[in-house]
Amino acid sequence: MKHMKKLASFLLALTLVFALAATAGAEEETTYSITINNSATGHTYEAYQIFTGDLNGTTLSNIVWGSGISVEGKTALGDAAAKAETLKTEADAKAFAKAVAPYLTTAAGSANTFSDGKYVISGLAAGYYLVKDRNNSLVGVDDAYTSYILKVAGNVEVSPKSAKPTVDKQVHDETADAETGATDGWGETADHAINESFQFKLIATLQADTDFDAYSTYQVVFTDTMSDGVTFESIASVTVDGIGLNAEQYTSTATTGQAGGSWTLTISDIKAVSGINLDDGADIVVIYNAHLNEIAQVNHGTGNTTNKNSVYLEYSNNPNGEGMGKTAQDTVWVFTYEVKNTKVDATNSDNKTPLAGAGFKLYDSTGTTEIGLIYDATLSAYRPVKTGETAEEMKSADSTGVFNIKGLDAGTYVLKETTVPEGYNKCADTTIVIKADHVENSGGDSATTTLSTDTNVTNTIENKQGSTLPSTGGMGTTLFYVLGGILVAGAVVLLVTKKRMNSAE
Repeated sequence: MKHMKKLASFLLALTLVFALAATAGAEEETTYSITINNSATGHTYEAYQIFTGDLNGTTLSNIVWGSGISVEGKTALGDAAAKAETLKTEADAKAFAKAVAPYLTTAAGSANTFSDGKYVISGLAAGYYLVKDRNNSLVGVDDAYTSYILKVAGNVEVSPKSAKPTVDKQVHDETADAETGATDGWGETADHAINESFQFKLIATLQADTDFDAYSTYQVVFTDTMSDGVTFESIASVTVDGIGLNAEQYTSTATTGQAGGSWTLTISDIKAVSGINLDDGADIVVIYNAHLNEIAQVNHGTGNTTNKNSVYLEYSNNPNGEGMGKTAQDTVWVFTYEVKNTKVDATNSDNKTPLAGAGFKLYDSTGTTEIGLIYDATLSAYRPVKTGETAEEMKSADSTGVFNIKGLDAGTYVLKETTVPEGYNKCADTTIVIKADHVENSGGDSATTTLSTDTNVTNTIENKQGSTLPSTGGMGTTLFYVLGGILVAGAVVLLVTKKRMNSAE
């Protein structure tokens, strides 16, 4: 019995020794983490073990293929240690990353939790890892996949590069009435006359700190959406960092005369443009001609407008394969104005009545250059002519005396009466002033124009009848007859007297 107790005690002690040994062994098994610095949310990073072996600092020895490579990959790529020996430079590593990517099989770890601008993949065994964005996670998102990252696990931290451009849209205005802060007339808002040609500008900016070398091709697609009140005319220019592209280097779906709707302009490979170094970033600029048409919204006073144009950009966002990112929209606005005119008979200042039949023409501020206008029955007003139309004289309407003008740019005009109703005196010229401050509102989803106090977009134009001069008759006529008779009689007497004097001699 005594010997049995000693044996039990010995076995218990032996069990504890093995347990402690196992615990000690477990503590010696070290795991590592890879920290990815990226301030953008929505990524899922996966780590695939390419090589494994003995890790000493950053040196991996006794290299064999890791758990992240398929059997087919191991066969196709050959001996692991020999392949590792060929990786001498960053360029070698990039080429190897693309070569090994088709053979990835099982991720050793992943991270999709974003915290303090970082993603952390932890619990990794010693090895050489390829880190990648999960496929299809960023399709259509305003973000870009990172290039493949190759790192030896040892609690490393990486800051990946990714190509994420921005897009901006601007509209051109005359410098004299452009919005505050506009550069050479380019801004977020403008005002123009209906059928007056002007320009829009689309700007895609590729940042200088992106890794374009990882892309075999780099595509950008502008999608422009015009309101119904805007008509497309033509592409004026397409440039990449000031280098002009010809029509064979891009494709556009826009149609001359297209009113409203969306169209695209695609450059299939920016990297193919001669003379461009994308490592320094690039500005891709599209300028096109357009005009406001007859259904554009017209402002008679301070307010907003529906004459807007928007653009968004789609761009290559996966250096490891196919994929397109998409930016948010950027919008600009175009205003145009209405002047209301009423012709009245002001002969009786206490009872001014509409006067029909008066004719008018509109001129620029000098009063010499005519602004061609034509009556538009759909608008019930006169508007600026378009190509192929002949300007006509405005007429004050029957019963109302109204002749409104829709679709004028900001500026100073002179209204001249060119046909005066019978029996009326010609009226003085009328100076029309349209002065406005237009600006994009906070938040970028609307814009407002504010007319100044010296603006006169409502005018009453007066005519007065000619003066009724007094006529002669009655005593006045008799008096002329009497005086005439006396003069005639005097002449006769004088003639007779003269003859008698001549006879006497």
